[in-house]
Amino acid sequence: MFASIRGGSCAPVAALLLTLAIPGVSPIAVAGAAEPVAAAAASPLEMLAAAKRICVLGDSITYDGRWVSALSAWMEAKGLTGDVIAVGLPSETCSGLSEEGHAGGQFPRPDVHQRLARVLSVVKPDLVIACYGMNCGIYLPLDDTRFDAYKSGIQKLHDEVEKTGAKIIHLTPPVYDGRPGTNHPAGDADYEGVLQEYSTWLLSKRADGWTVIDTHTPMKALLDAKRKEDPAYTFIPDAVHPDDAGQWAICRGVLAALGDATTAAEEKPEWFANFLPECHERMTLLRDAYLSAAGHLRPGIAPGLPIGAAEAKARRITESLRSRHDYLLGKKFPSSEWKSAISWPRPRVVNPGPAPEQPAPVPADAIPLFDGKNLDAWHGGEKWAVKDGIATVGGATITTKEDFGDCQVHVEFRTPKPAAGAGQGRGNSGVYFMGKYEIQILDSFEDGTDGPLTYPDGQCGSLYKQQPPAVNACRAPGEWQTYDIFFTRPRFAADGSVEKPGRVSVLHNGVAIHADTVILGTTSWADPPRYEQHADALPLSLQDHGNPIQFRSLWVRPFEKVSPTPNDDPKPGQ
Repeated sequence: MFASIRGGSCAPVAALLLTLAIPGVSPIAVAGAAEPVAAAAASPLEMLAAAKRICVLGDSITYDGRWVSALSAWMEAKGLTGDVIAVGLPSETCSGLSEEGHAGGQFPRPDVHQRLARVLSVVKPDLVIACYGMNCGIYLPLDDTRFDAYKSGIQKLHDEVEKTGAKIIHLTPPVYDGRPGTNHPAGDADYEGVLQEYSTWLLSKRADGWTVIDTHTPMKALLDAKRKEDPAYTFIPDAVHPDDAGQWAICRGVLAALGDATTAAEEKPEWFANFLPECHERMTLLRDAYLSAAGHLRPGIAPGLPIGAAEAKARRITESLRSRHDYLLGKKFPSSEWKSAISWPRPRVVNPGPAPEQPAPVPADAIPLFDGKNLDAWHGGEKWAVKDGIATVGGATITTKEDFGDCQVHVEFRTPKPAAGAGQGRGNSGVYFMGKYEIQILDSFEDGTDGPLTYPDGQCGSLYKQQPPAVNACRAPGEWQTYDIFFTRPRFAADGSVEKPGRVSVLHNGVAIHADTVILGTTSWADPPRYEQHADALPLSLQDHGNPIQFRSLWVRPFEKVSPTPNDDPKPGQ
């Protein structure tokens, strides 16, 4: 495409407002913000910052949603955490009007009021953003009857939203670009003049305390400025539906009204462009799900996922975006290391009890990976020293010759004694599932000699760079420790998207440190978590990080759930 502030205290919002009040603004970028505004309870930015759920209503321009995705990406970059749910519907009006023979006589234009109550009930917004007008005059010249229908429809929309306790921000209609010599729906009618009249009336409602953002005026000013350079220029090729630049022009008008005149003056949304692809993916997921759930009369709209499934996917996108916030903004770090924007508390220390003298028994159905004799089950195993039933890391990371998916893995290890090094250089190794997802091995025993301590999501037992252990259950250097790890691989759809993320539960020395923890993607030192489609079964790995970690018992149990079979007994249980 184009390449936590909550209510209650006004201090965070005020701080954000200060960050957006940047001088040196182009007149075009703020044309929509120059209108006099009557005193209101809150500014558009304060309304957006305080909202938990934001419903965006409109026609096909909002259904396309690129301007909504750009606004959502800007919000993510600025730290605004409201959920944005766009439910624009192609062909829709708020006037209730429809041309004779619309869509070749297949269906009349949908009226938002036919579905509005259901949308508000399903989405449950505390803020609605509405952009209507393009279709409301049905591409005919201005007349009082159609104008009154638009006014009445907007008033009804406003009132119905406010009845639910939600607030509403109106946007003036986008520009209609019916260029001479081109085919367009309005023909000879001055339909751009109609939309200008609609915009002027809607802006007049500010005097009644309405919050109205003028996107029409700055969009028209941008178009006129481009036309001076190139008379054939347009960002609305068919007169109605904006292209990338036109969708961004709508968003620019919104951002100007939100106080970010600097971004509104940019030709492309470059500084937050890294957020855009995933924000658009999230917008599409939620749009399709909520349109389907609320129902509508517009044929030809693809059905969406059930709301629960769509919300779960959207939540994973949101968590991924926010964990990579600084990275996506291009923040530079002293090294090439990726650092999460999340700050974790240090897990409390738990004494797991004495170390076992002997290795744990191996279940009858387990596959031994190291039984104290050799590392023949591993590629590269010949590079590690094996003596007295113990394998010592050295020379290479080793990977299993067999592939595994869902599985239970038992690992017995000990970190070097005497301890040496600090942070990530102190007794470091790791257990990798599918070569991609690591449970960290590290000397994180806190005895006062281990400073400076490493980051919590990199300590022993962490899902590396994603989630610290719930507690620190480490034993002292030189004492045997155990991991019992229960891994569920990610599930991918045919198109490569993630249907279900991976999950992991871990017992460290018998103490639960992860319980069904969601894996956000690959665990890397240099890159943020991300998923790429891969095989259902891949090797396990043990990392060589340059420290002589020792292992004495390793085994794996591939895991399959019991599947039920139909009961043909007509009277089960009797």
